[in-house]
Amino acid sequence: MSLKKIFSKIIEKLDELDQTREEILKISREMIRDASRAIKNVHRGEFNSYEAKIKALQQNHSKLLNLIDKNPGFFFKHLRTPEQEYTEAVILYSIITKKQIPTPSDLNVDPLNYVLGLADVIGELRRYALDNIRKSKIDNLNEILEYMDEIYSYLFSLDYPSGLTQDLRHKTDKARLTIERTRGDISLTIQINKLKECIEKNIPS
Repeated sequence: MSLKKIFSKIIEKLDELDQTREEILKISREMIRDASRAIKNVHRGEFNSYEAKIKALQQNHSKLLNLIDKNPGFFFKHLRTPEQEYTEAVILYSIITKKQIPTPSDLNVDPLNYVLGLADVIGELRRYALDNIRKSKIDNLNEILEYMDEIYSYLFSLDYPSGLTQDLRHKTDKARLTIERTRGDISLTIQINKLKECIEKNIPS
């Protein structure tokens, strides 16, 4: 076969890969955008809007998997960020609404991408706790902190080389600092609230 024919076939294959890659990147961006909006919907209590975003995420995730299956060795890396964001949005919603936390199989995501997304939930739970503090809603603050501690404990138990777990150790270290800051904020809020109640009880009517 001549070099002209050889390179003609190579170019044809690369064009096909490039087109698939562009489709993958487009869907990935849409998933990341919808996941970010879904998380905002959860914080605002806009659960109908959240459901719509998750439905779109699920549909795009299926499209993404189909495209990546065409050449997983080349495209598998592109699952990482959208699956992390998807996982983060769904687990945050599950915790806040007290629903069953889905498994990687339930979401049809890679287990490592699931774990990396779970690590990011800790930061969103801190945000949720701070929003509650600002709104003077303190009844469930300790419960939120317990969830953060539980997630951290399981993340910390995954003691594997970084070549396997990617940046999980960095995220886990960051999560620990986030939890300690949140613990301090919650403790101070509860103490102030107790002091306020004592003062109110002792003020003559």
